Amino acid sequence: YYEKYFRPNIGYLVIVGDIDMAEAKPLVEEYFGNWEKGNVPEFEYETPSKPSSRKVAIGDKSGAVQTVLSVAYPVELKLGDEDYIAARVMNSILGGSFGSRLMQNLRETHGYTYGSRSSLSQDRLVGSFQAGASVRNEVTDSAVYEILYELDKIANNPVEAEELEKAKAIMTGGFSRSLESPQTVARFALNQNLYNLPDDYYE
Repeated sequence: YYEKYFRPNIGYLVIVGDIDMAEAKPLVEEYFGNWEKGNVPEFEYETPSKPSSRKVAIGDKSGAVQTVLSVAYPVELKLGDEDYIAARVMNSILGGSFGSRLMQNLRETHGYTYGSRSSLSQDRLVGSFQAGASVRNEVTDSAVYEILYELDKIANNPVEAEELEKAKAIMTGGFSRSLESPQTVARFALNQNLYNLPDDYYE
């Protein structure tokens, strides 16, 4: 598998830290110089069709004292898409932070769970949206109802200005803190290549 799929000609090498090209190049040549190029199989994938209707799947686990809920949906979302940032802000308001709507509804208002979150992931092929929680068995149906209620609400009603500004502030603070991590800086550099982003995208 390694010989078939791991080749330098389809790879990216990102180096982040207190180092310049003059120092980095000899190290790269020392550790990767003998790594040979090769033909790697390429695959074409059809974009999955969107679900035509709401479906429920249940996995029974005898003796379980809680239900793990997940409301999920495939999403065509790529980093750099015109509505990418707006979609991320929407998710922050819905379930991407501790003060989000899902958390306030399922945890604070109803006491169904310790936490309810949502996530929105991008991908070069197909990303995904997911909202969920772990709840007591006896409130499973009620929790599903509240999650769907919040999804319908954010899809069909404008967000209040104060809530929008709060979400932006949370995201801005999180973004700033993330830059302290070399892994984040490396990921940003890699993303610029993977998604053909402009050099100033993260600015």
